[in-house]
Amino acid sequence: MPGQNIYYDDMDVRELHFIANGKNQGNGVNEHTETEIVLKGIRCATNCSEAIVEVEEVEAEFRYWSDVKNWPNETLPVAGDDVHIISGWKMILDIEETPILNFVRVNGILIFDETKDIHLRAKHIFVRAGEMHIGNETHPYEKNAQITLHGEKNAATIVYDNAIEAGNKLIANVNVINMYGKPRTTKMARLHQEANMNDKEIKVETGLDLKAGDMIALITTSLKFDANENHVISAYNNETGVITLVDKVKYNHYGAPESTASKYNGVDIRGEVLILTRNIRIVGEDVESWGCQIVTSDTVEIDVTTMEIKQRTGQMNLHNVEVYNCSQIDTERAAIRFEGATTLPSSIINSTFHNGLGWGGRFKNAANLILQNNIWFSFRPVAVAIDSARNITFDSNFVGGTVERTTFEALD
Repeated sequence: MPGQNIYYDDMDVRELHFIANGKNQGNGVNEHTETEIVLKGIRCATNCSEAIVEVEEVEAEFRYWSDVKNWPNETLPVAGDDVHIISGWKMILDIEETPILNFVRVNGILIFDETKDIHLRAKHIFVRAGEMHIGNETHPYEKNAQITLHGEKNAATIVYDNAIEAGNKLIANVNVINMYGKPRTTKMARLHQEANMNDKEIKVETGLDLKAGDMIALITTSLKFDANENHVISAYNNETGVITLVDKVKYNHYGAPESTASKYNGVDIRGEVLILTRNIRIVGEDVESWGCQIVTSDTVEIDVTTMEIKQRTGQMNLHNVEVYNCSQIDTERAAIRFEGATTLPSSIINSTFHNGLGWGGRFKNAANLILQNNIWFSFRPVAVAIDSARNITFDSNFVGGTVERTTFEALD
C-alpha cells in the first residue's frame, strides 16, 4: 500500500487492520533498507465542532428549565438527550435533579437557581460560546449544587481542538465558567489529642462549621507514608471539638492540645485533618475506575464556508468548589486541566480535589492562573504538574496522599 492511504473511522467498529508482508525489502544496493510506516490520526479535518449561530444581544428575560415553553417543541429534556443552551438565551436551571443527559452544549448563559439544591447529570458538558454560573464573587452560592459526570472508559468522546485531547466524561470549557461556593471556616484542622486505631472519636479545634455528612481526611504522622485515611463525619460537638466518625480509625495519628512549633523549629507535627466537603461539587460517577475531568483551553475555529476565524478564550474561576473522583487512570487527563489557556486570567481558590485514580491537576501551556489555598489529596501518581507555563501563582496549597499507581491497585 505505497503512497497516500486514507481510512475513515467506523464509529461502530473502531478497528484498523494493516499488514506488512516484508516484500521488496531491498533496493538493489542495500538489501536491508528500512521503510518507515507512519500512522497519523486526524480527529477532525477542519472544525471539530458543528456550526452555530451566535447573537450579540442576550435576551432580557430569563428562561426557566422547568418551563416547557422555553424548549424547542415545548418538551423538557429527557434521559439521553443532547441539550443546547442557544446563543442569546439566559437559562435558569431550576429543577432539583436532571435526568442523565448525553451532551449539554452551552452557547448561551446557564445559571444554577440560587433558591434550591440543584443536581445536573450529564456525560459531556461543553461551554463553547456561552457561560456557566453557580453563584458569583459577591454572592456565593448558598444552597447545594452538584454536577455528576457519567460514563465508562470506552464511552464516546468529544473533540473541539486538534491540538487538545478532550476525551469523555468531562466538562470542556473554551469560554467562561464561574463557580463560587460558600466559604468554610478553614481548609484544615489539627488533632488535639492522639487518634488511635479503632477510635470512633477524634478531637480538633472548637468553633468549626463541621456537620454530619462532611468528608474529611486524616494525614499520616508516622513513617508509614501511605497511612492516610478518608472519613465521613457522624457528628461534631462545637463546644468540645470532638468529631464522631461513621467508621473506626485505621491507623494511629499523633495529636496534642497545643502546637509543637516551639519544640521543632516552627514545625507543628500534629496530624492534619483535611476538610474536603464544599457545597458546590463536581463528581465522577463511580464506574470502571474511570473518573471525570475538567478542561479549560483557548481554541481557534474556522468557518469553512466563509473562512472566518473565531478565537475562543477559556476562563474558569472555581472558589470553594469540591472535585471528587475525577482524573482518568493510565492517562495524563487530570481531574482539572488548563491546556493551552494563556489569554484570560483564571483562579482556583479554597477548593478541594481529592480521591482520584490518576493525576490531580495538570497545567500545560497555561498562563495567568492563581492556584491558592487548595487541597490536592489522594491522586496517583502525580498530584499537580505545571509545565511550559508562565505567570502561575501556586500559594498555600496542601498537597498530600499521593501514592504510586498501578492498574491492579486502582481496580481494587
